[in-house]
Amino acid sequence: MDQANNEIGKFQITFTLSPTKLKFDAFNVPGLAWDSVKYGEAEIDRVPDDKRGIYAFSIHHPSQVLPPHGYILYIGIAGRKSERSLKARYKDYLNPRKVVKRDRIARMIGTWHEVLRFHFAPIDDAMTSEQLEKLERDLNTALLPPFSEGDLEADTKKKRRAFR
Repeated sequence: MDQANNEIGKFQITFTLSPTKLKFDAFNVPGLAWDSVKYGEAEIDRVPDDKRGIYAFSIHHPSQVLPPHGYILYIGIAGRKSERSLKARYKDYLNPRKVVKRDRIARMIGTWHEVLRFHFAPIDDAMTSEQLEKLERDLNTALLPPFSEGDLEADTKKKRRAFR
């Protein structure tokens, strides 16, 4: 049993993929210019230090044999009622002292760091903090990432709790 847990069990998480929520398209932005870096310090200079925005963590491992794939684990924002940049927010996830204080995030990073990607999309400076928070809530509601808990539309959040 220990071998099964070490090889499979500890990596098991539940994904909820609602076609209705996934097809939601009433976002408050016309589109986002997503980019990504492999989790870690190696590509940190590619993350904007002068832009707020939305970000996501996903399990993703490019391969010439596997089909394109990815599993979105978490969605958040940089610049919640502040001008904090995407790079500054990303650095929080690279700091073990900050990560350890958040159990779900510590599990996400500790378990999948070798195949984790940090996706980010800078937003226009004219977007208000309230609009950015709504975008975060809308994306979390559409994708229901397993490690995103709080930033969901209220009715969906309530319904999701029934299965936890």
